Amino acid sequence: MNIKKQHPIFTKSLVGVITIIVLGSVILIRGTKGKTEFLTITGRITYLEKTYQELPNRHHGKFRYLAIENYPRTFELFVGKDFGDFKPQFERIDDLRAGDNIVVYFEENSNETDARLNRLIQFIDKDGQPYFVRGSKDKNGGYSLIVIGILLGGLIFYLKKTGRII
Repeated sequence: MNIKKQHPIFTKSLVGVITIIVLGSVILIRGTKGKTEFLTITGRITYLEKTYQELPNRHHGKFRYLAIENYPRTFELFVGKDFGDFKPQFERIDDLRAGDNIVVYFEENSNETDARLNRLIQFIDKDGQPYFVRGSKDKNGGYSLIVIGILLGGLIFYLKKTGRII
């Protein structure tokens, strides 16, 4: 007799769902942080242009590159405003000039693919006025992942209950 062995995919699928929900929660938390919860640096702008070395590789005109004294990396800001872009909530970067003294709120990430850049800038203020406020892509992405995880979890439990998976 040939007995077909069934593989228990319920547990593996449940681990995947939990991973999706945890990842969504982490992204959501980052998207809902206030200014005071980020790293802060104050300094004079030493570089502010639409290009930096060979960058950007694509979407020319939708990025700004900002360097300030006292920080070794260059900040990359996405400022695209086309339909479908994850545009900033508020942006007046082109009103800033080299030599302006600004406050930058950002995060550090050791997993950054380009060590020259920091792409996790959240806010820029000058003289107490906002000049850049990051958009809601983290918040929307976090909510989306959590909802997807919950829906997948519901589907997995339904399939387990009906006996389609073990």
